[in-house]
Amino acid sequence: MANRLTELSDRDFPWYIRLVFAYQTRKYGQVLSPMWAWGRQPAIMFVFLLLIGRFNRLASPSGLLRTLMSVRISQINHCDFCVDFNAHNFLAAHGAHEKIDFIDRWSEHPEVFSEEERAALAYAEAVTLNDDAGTDRAMAELKRFFKDDAIVAITAWVGVQNLSSKFNDALAIPPQGFCRIQPNPPRSSND
Repeated sequence: MANRLTELSDRDFPWYIRLVFAYQTRKYGQVLSPMWAWGRQPAIMFVFLLLIGRFNRLASPSGLLRTLMSVRISQINHCDFCVDFNAHNFLAAHGAHEKIDFIDRWSEHPEVFSEEERAALAYAEAVTLNDDAGTDRAMAELKRFFKDDAIVAITAWVGVQNLSSKFNDALAIPPQGFCRIQPNPPRSSND
Protein backbone atom coordinates (compact mmCIF):
# COMPACT_ATOMS: atom_id res chain seq x y z
CA MET A 1 0.00 0.00 0.00
CA ALA A 2 1.02 3.61 -0.36
CA ASN A 3 3.02 4.85 2.61
CA ARG A 4 1.37 8.29 2.74
CA LEU A 5 -2.23 7.10 2.57
CA THR A 6 -4.37 5.28 5.07
CA GLU A 7 -4.30 1.57 4.29
CA LEU A 8 -7.49 0.07 2.87
CA SER A 9 -8.45 -3.54 2.25
CA ASP A 10 -9.70 -4.72 -1.11
CA ARG A 11 -13.24 -4.81 0.34
CA ASP A 12 -13.10 -1.02 0.74
CA PHE A 13 -13.12 -0.67 -3.07
CA PRO A 14 -16.03 -1.08 -5.49
CA TRP A 15 -16.42 -4.47 -7.17
CA TYR A 16 -15.10 -3.19 -10.52
CA ILE A 17 -11.87 -2.01 -8.89
CA ARG A 18 -11.56 -5.43 -7.23
CA LEU A 19 -11.73 -6.93 -10.74
CA VAL A 20 -8.64 -4.88 -11.65
CA PHE A 21 -6.98 -6.13 -8.46
CA ALA A 22 -7.85 -9.75 -9.35
CA TYR A 23 -6.47 -9.33 -12.88
CA GLN A 24 -3.20 -7.90 -11.55
CA THR A 25 -2.93 -10.66 -8.95
CA ARG A 26 -3.25 -13.24 -11.73
CA LYS A 27 -0.77 -11.45 -13.97
CA TYR A 28 1.84 -10.28 -11.41
CA GLY A 29 1.12 -12.42 -8.36
CA GLN A 30 0.04 -9.31 -6.45
CA VAL A 31 -1.84 -6.05 -6.83
CA LEU A 32 0.52 -3.38 -8.13
CA SER A 33 1.20 -0.87 -5.35
CA PRO A 34 -0.06 2.21 -7.26
CA MET A 35 -3.48 0.64 -7.80
CA TRP A 36 -4.24 0.94 -4.08
CA ALA A 37 -3.98 4.71 -4.59
CA TRP A 38 -5.46 5.00 -8.10
CA GLY A 39 -8.40 2.82 -7.03
CA ARG A 40 -9.58 5.60 -4.71
CA GLN A 41 -10.46 7.59 -7.85
CA PRO A 42 -11.92 4.95 -10.20
CA ALA A 43 -12.74 7.25 -13.14
CA ILE A 44 -9.23 8.71 -13.16
CA MET A 45 -7.72 5.23 -12.75
CA PHE A 46 -9.61 3.85 -15.76
CA VAL A 47 -8.63 6.81 -17.94
CA PHE A 48 -5.01 6.27 -16.93
CA LEU A 49 -5.19 2.51 -17.64
CA LEU A 50 -6.83 3.15 -21.03
CA LEU A 51 -4.10 5.62 -21.90
CA ILE A 52 -1.37 3.12 -20.97
CA GLY A 53 -3.17 0.43 -22.97
CA ARG A 54 -3.36 2.67 -26.04
CA PHE A 55 0.40 3.23 -25.99
CA ASN A 56 0.94 -0.52 -25.93
CA ARG A 57 -0.75 -0.68 -29.34
CA LEU A 58 1.33 2.07 -30.98
CA ALA A 59 4.19 1.22 -33.29
CA SER A 60 6.18 4.31 -32.31
CA PRO A 61 7.67 4.73 -29.88
CA SER A 62 8.47 1.03 -29.74
CA GLY A 63 8.01 -0.91 -26.52
CA LEU A 64 11.79 -1.04 -26.13
CA LEU A 65 12.15 2.73 -26.43
CA ARG A 66 9.11 3.44 -24.21
CA THR A 67 10.49 1.23 -21.49
CA LEU A 68 14.00 2.71 -21.67
CA MET A 69 12.54 6.21 -21.42
CA SER A 70 10.27 5.07 -18.57
CA VAL A 71 13.15 3.73 -16.50
CA ARG A 72 15.21 6.90 -17.00
CA ILE A 73 12.30 9.25 -16.25
CA SER A 74 11.51 7.20 -13.14
CA GLN A 75 15.10 7.49 -11.95
CA ILE A 76 15.04 11.27 -12.40
CA ASN A 77 11.72 11.51 -10.54
CA HIS A 78 12.89 9.18 -7.76
CA CYS A 79 10.03 6.74 -8.30
CA ASP A 80 11.32 3.50 -6.85
CA PHE A 81 8.19 1.58 -7.85
CA CYS A 82 8.45 2.74 -11.49
CA VAL A 83 12.15 1.92 -11.76
CA ASP A 84 11.48 -1.51 -10.29
CA PHE A 85 8.45 -2.27 -12.48
CA ASN A 86 9.71 -0.75 -15.75
CA ALA A 87 13.15 -2.36 -15.46
CA HIS A 88 11.41 -5.70 -14.86
CA ASN A 89 9.22 -5.18 -17.93
CA PHE A 90 12.24 -4.24 -20.02
CA LEU A 91 14.20 -7.32 -18.96
CA ALA A 92 11.20 -9.61 -19.43
CA ALA A 93 10.57 -8.32 -22.96
CA HIS A 94 14.10 -7.63 -24.18
CA GLY A 95 16.53 -9.40 -21.85
CA ALA A 96 19.25 -6.83 -22.53
CA HIS A 97 20.42 -6.26 -18.98
CA GLU A 98 23.36 -4.12 -20.11
CA LYS A 99 21.02 -1.31 -21.25
CA ILE A 100 19.31 -1.23 -17.88
CA ASP A 101 22.64 -1.35 -16.02
CA PHE A 102 23.82 1.77 -17.86
CA ILE A 103 20.53 3.66 -18.24
CA ASP A 104 21.49 6.36 -15.72
CA ARG A 105 24.73 6.90 -17.69
CA TRP A 106 23.40 6.30 -21.19
CA SER A 107 25.22 9.31 -22.69
CA GLU A 108 28.57 7.86 -21.59
CA HIS A 109 27.90 4.52 -23.30
CA PRO A 110 27.30 4.94 -27.04
CA GLU A 111 28.40 1.34 -27.50
CA VAL A 112 25.33 0.18 -25.54
CA PHE A 113 22.63 2.55 -26.83
CA SER A 114 21.79 3.23 -30.46
CA GLU A 115 21.75 6.79 -31.79
CA GLU A 116 17.94 6.64 -31.88
CA GLU A 117 17.79 5.49 -28.24
CA ARG A 118 20.23 8.21 -27.17
CA ALA A 119 18.17 10.85 -28.97
CA ALA A 120 14.97 9.68 -27.24
CA LEU A 121 16.66 9.46 -23.84
CA ALA A 122 18.12 12.97 -24.20
CA TYR A 123 14.68 14.29 -25.10
CA ALA A 124 12.98 12.43 -22.22
CA GLU A 125 15.54 13.81 -19.75
CA ALA A 126 15.28 17.38 -21.06
CA VAL A 127 11.47 17.39 -20.94
CA THR A 128 11.42 15.78 -17.49
CA LEU A 129 13.88 18.35 -16.16
CA ASN A 130 12.07 21.27 -17.88
CA ASP A 131 15.32 22.17 -19.62
CA ASP A 132 14.25 24.40 -22.54
CA ALA A 133 17.69 24.63 -24.13
CA GLY A 134 18.20 20.88 -23.70
CA THR A 135 14.77 20.18 -25.16
CA ASP A 136 15.58 22.29 -28.23
CA ARG A 137 18.87 20.42 -28.76
CA ALA A 138 17.26 17.06 -28.12
CA MET A 139 14.36 17.85 -30.47
CA ALA A 140 16.78 18.58 -33.30
CA GLU A 141 18.43 15.19 -32.74
CA LEU A 142 15.08 13.41 -32.34
CA LYS A 143 13.97 14.73 -35.75
CA ARG A 144 16.83 12.80 -37.35
CA PHE A 145 15.07 9.55 -36.45
CA PHE A 146 11.36 10.29 -36.05
CA LYS A 147 8.62 12.03 -38.00
CA ASP A 148 6.50 14.64 -36.23
CA ASP A 149 3.63 12.23 -35.50
CA ALA A 150 6.04 9.86 -33.74
CA ILE A 151 7.54 12.80 -31.82
CA VAL A 152 4.05 13.68 -30.58
CA ALA A 153 3.63 10.10 -29.35
CA ILE A 154 7.08 10.15 -27.71
CA THR A 155 6.28 13.46 -26.01
CA ALA A 156 2.93 12.11 -24.82
CA TRP A 157 4.67 9.04 -23.40
CA VAL A 158 7.20 11.23 -21.58
CA GLY A 159 4.23 13.12 -20.09
CA VAL A 160 2.44 9.92 -19.07
CA GLN A 161 5.55 8.49 -17.43
CA ASN A 162 6.15 11.77 -15.62
CA LEU A 163 2.56 11.68 -14.36
CA SER A 164 2.96 8.12 -13.17
CA SER A 165 6.36 8.52 -11.54
CA LYS A 166 5.54 11.84 -9.88
CA PHE A 167 2.22 10.42 -8.60
CA ASN A 168 3.97 7.39 -7.14
CA ASP A 169 6.84 9.38 -5.65
CA ALA A 170 4.50 11.94 -4.06
CA LEU A 171 2.49 9.19 -2.39
CA ALA A 172 5.63 7.16 -1.49
CA ILE A 173 4.41 4.13 -3.42
CA PRO A 174 6.89 1.37 -2.53
CA PRO A 175 8.67 -0.88 -5.02
CA GLN A 176 7.53 -4.48 -5.07
CA GLY A 177 10.77 -6.31 -5.75
CA PHE A 178 10.18 -7.09 -9.41
CA CYS A 179 13.74 -6.08 -10.35
CA ARG A 180 16.80 -5.02 -8.40
CA ILE A 181 17.76 -1.86 -10.30
CA GLN A 182 18.56 1.16 -8.19
CA PRO A 183 17.06 4.60 -8.80
CA ASN A 184 19.37 7.61 -8.92
CA PRO A 185 21.37 8.24 -5.75
CA PRO A 186 19.25 9.36 -2.78
CA ARG A 187 18.18 12.97 -2.76
CA SER A 188 20.18 15.40 -0.69
CA SER A 189 18.46 17.51 1.92
CA ASN A 190 18.58 20.39 -0.58
CA ASP A 191 16.26 18.62 -3.07
